[in-house]
Amino acid sequence: MSRATLLLSALALPTTSTAIANDFSVVVTQRAAAPGGAALISYANGTSAFNFSFTTAWFPAAGGGDGLVVRVVECNPDHHSCAGVAHPEWTNAGALAVVRASLPADGPLASEPVTLANVSWMGAAAPPHANASRWGFADPRATFRAATGETYVIFDNCTQNCYPTRTTMLATSRDPFDAGAWTFHGPLLGAGAPYTGGASLLFRDGEAGAPPHLAFVGDSDTANAIWLAESADGLAWSVVNKTWMLSRADSWDHYGVAPAGQPARLSSGDYLFLYNIDTGWPYNPNPLGRCAVGWAVLDGADPSRIIARAEAPLLVAELPYEANCASQEECLQPWVVFSTGLKPLGGDEFLVLYGGGDSVVGASRIFVNVSAQRVSST
Repeated sequence: MSRATLLLSALALPTTSTAIANDFSVVVTQRAAAPGGAALISYANGTSAFNFSFTTAWFPAAGGGDGLVVRVVECNPDHHSCAGVAHPEWTNAGALAVVRASLPADGPLASEPVTLANVSWMGAAAPPHANASRWGFADPRATFRAATGETYVIFDNCTQNCYPTRTTMLATSRDPFDAGAWTFHGPLLGAGAPYTGGASLLFRDGEAGAPPHLAFVGDSDTANAIWLAESADGLAWSVVNKTWMLSRADSWDHYGVAPAGQPARLSSGDYLFLYNIDTGWPYNPNPLGRCAVGWAVLDGADPSRIIARAEAPLLVAELPYEANCASQEECLQPWVVFSTGLKPLGGDEFLVLYGGGDSVVGASRIFVNVSAQRVSST
């Protein structure tokens, strides 16, 4: 695979992001990991039965292959006609669909069609059928815990448009494709959980000095911070630092930060951690669009410590289904690239899964340059 950096011509921003420390840099090696720049999953190309399929989590499927947890929405009363929908009770917040996929390091990417038959409520009760948009699940993130053989899925339970209620939930399963095999554990941060916006988990089974396991939790109240939470067993979590990652007033990410997919190991033993910016609603135009993706590196010996952080965005909206939605009937929100999924491809290469335009599932390949000095020092 070529590692030539592709230019973000639409906004004239570099795809190479330099770091606070000189030991790491990240480049985009393939901006759209589908033939002709097509989306991986969309209503327009017939791979989804839903008008909108966006934020998507990745997990390894048992026996090989890949699994995806896709947030799906039939329509949105604020931005799209809702005539004839089957489930208006979750048209705004959405539902989660679990599908099989094939996402190789080299070669074409593919997903099975996303349909109503794939929808899973993660062991919780489905919302009662109603004639108004009231409730749903949003923004999944997934982590496979090898020590227990379980897939952990973290998602948000929302009322209409996720306001005024949004609670980050946790469910686990040994067979994610079986809708009846999920155990719903309720709020990630326990009863009376605050207004949060998703979390990515890092399990440290078998590591020196571990647990605690770590969770990186989005603060939806202010949107200017990612919290750090800890757990001894992976089920009971407590916030230990509400300023773990903050927006930076003098940087590209001063608009607000939110966690992306689960952190992933690098050849140095450190962890790649992706995060998003979200300028919020109502959207105020800025050069980076509504949402963009950045990166940081966590210390392998102490993942609660950030040792490098991007000085420029890694992914911004530029493709038609991400940026200019005017010509697409199914497009919900222009200028959006928001990631909740990350698959390691080996050799410091990764596949970033993201929602484009709040309408499709996109995928881009990235490569992390790790200095020889950093590898030798660990």
